[in-house]
Amino acid sequence: MENKRTPFEQLPITDRFMFAMVFSHKEIAKPFLEAVLGIKIHELRDPEPEKTVEVSPFYKGIRYDVFVKETGPDGETLRSFDIEMQMEDTKEIPKRTRYYQAMCDSEALNKGEVYYNLKELYIVFLCPEDIFGQGRAVYMFKNLEVDNPKIELGDLCFKNFYIFNKYRDIAEKSIREYMEYFATRKPSSPETENIDRLVKWYQTDNETRKRYMTWQQEIDIAVDLERQRANDAERRYFEAKDRADDAEKRFFEAKDRADDAEKHFFEAKDRADEIQKQADAAEARANEEKARADEAESRANKYEKMLRELGKL
Repeated sequence: MENKRTPFEQLPITDRFMFAMVFSHKEIAKPFLEAVLGIKIHELRDPEPEKTVEVSPFYKGIRYDVFVKETGPDGETLRSFDIEMQMEDTKEIPKRTRYYQAMCDSEALNKGEVYYNLKELYIVFLCPEDIFGQGRAVYMFKNLEVDNPKIELGDLCFKNFYIFNKYRDIAEKSIREYMEYFATRKPSSPETENIDRLVKWYQTDNETRKRYMTWQQEIDIAVDLERQRANDAERRYFEAKDRADDAEKRFFEAKDRADDAEKHFFEAKDRADEIQKQADAAEARANEEKARADEAESRANKYEKMLRELGKL
């Protein structure tokens, strides 16, 4: 059964579209990132909501909720941030962060650049429920050596997950206030009040409504395409399975015929061997009869010679 969509006038901050629109304002994104990551940001380049990345028509593209870069005094990139609102546990989010990192890194370097130029990358996921099931409100990951976790890989990629329904368990006040707003939609700080005002403004803005409808249509089309690809893949699978089953059937039929032919061959060989055996026996008997006949003829010739010598003949 299809879920009924929330009316646009009630679209919450936890909706991916609303989240992307609100956090595309750097005056919203900057204090948020500084609070949840515990860092100081020099300047944010204008965040890109629903940024789409396609590296090839043959490989899966991605669509970030909000992608933003920090720039330095001379406009150089210092760090990159991907912020995602994920309301459903799809059981693939950790691998999704791996793919997002790969796509971010592939965009970060121009052809011929050295890997040293890769900057810090933060992938931030905001989830209502604990997708790791360990009872924590915040999970922060980076690559460490297995036997000695004090040794960092130093790849400068960090993946953080914030479980906003567990906001009461977060000790840091600035982080807790953001998570509480995502969970309750009730602002409790100047920063979340700014977010709430922007949400309410977007909820009444006709241009945003039109943009949302277009965005939703794109999502529906993308879902239909994915469903069609899945159906096509399933169809190809069953066609291939049918061909495999048919080939297996033909193989066993051919094997049965080969086994039957082999059986007839050995039966015929046994009959031929028996006939050969009988022929050999008959030949042996014929040779014995010929030997006796030759012996009898020899005796007859001998007697005939003796009779001639005695003048009896």
